[in-house]
Amino acid sequence: MTDQEKESWFKTTNVNLYVSKEYYHHHSFEIINTHKDLKDKFIASLSNEIRISPRVKKTLGIESRAIEAKELNIVIREELQKIKDVEIKFEVYEENGVFYFSSEKSSIGGFDFAILNHYNNILSLRNLCFGNLQYADGEIRWNKFLKKNPDLKEIADYLFQLEGNGKNITKENEESPTPLIVGEIQFGNWALAYRDFFKVLKADVQNSVDCLIYIVPTGNLEKMLSDGIVTFDKTKKIMEEFSKVISVPVWLIGIDVD
Repeated sequence: MTDQEKESWFKTTNVNLYVSKEYYHHHSFEIINTHKDLKDKFIASLSNEIRISPRVKKTLGIESRAIEAKELNIVIREELQKIKDVEIKFEVYEENGVFYFSSEKSSIGGFDFAILNHYNNILSLRNLCFGNLQYADGEIRWNKFLKKNPDLKEIADYLFQLEGNGKNITKENEESPTPLIVGEIQFGNWALAYRDFFKVLKADVQNSVDCLIYIVPTGNLEKMLSDGIVTFDKTKKIMEEFSKVISVPVWLIGIDVD
């Protein structure tokens, strides 16, 4: 890059983000299109002018335009938070069939975001706290969850009075209008893709995850981030190679910038 090109690039504050590629794995096309309104809102949230922190990277001695991945991740979360009429929880982790969420950064074992069926999720927590095989500190866990999520107290109170202590409440078999979706925004090292797929397979054991939304870079954006990262093409190749192992439906989204 010439000095003039660098100066111009460092003055850049915004770029246009858009969805460049999509790949549907294991019936995810049918699942996502069953909730087409949700799909349209996700696509729209990833099709906006966004702020960036420009930088210059050097590969094999050649300088080129680059973007700070950390801020890009934050900006995309902000765009997802703007989606109306869809309750998206961030920093979500799963433990023994229950999804927990927090405004604070979760551990490495969590998901970046999720769309949950709160009734079924709180029912699972209730059974762990007060059911057949309950936590020794079940009441403490129950109260801690409700203290962090007072908006869910009405559902919790209803479930609490359905059955006495020491008995599980059976989930209804009716199909839920709210799909169980977990999501990742991944700009890290390419090996993290394998970890992410193991995470969702683990979560699927007790929850029947409807779909994983996996947001990764492609095209210009891929080149503007660090080398050796998770990309659309690499992720698609992993899913094709391990198609029989990755049993959870995956909506792979490749994002790019102008």
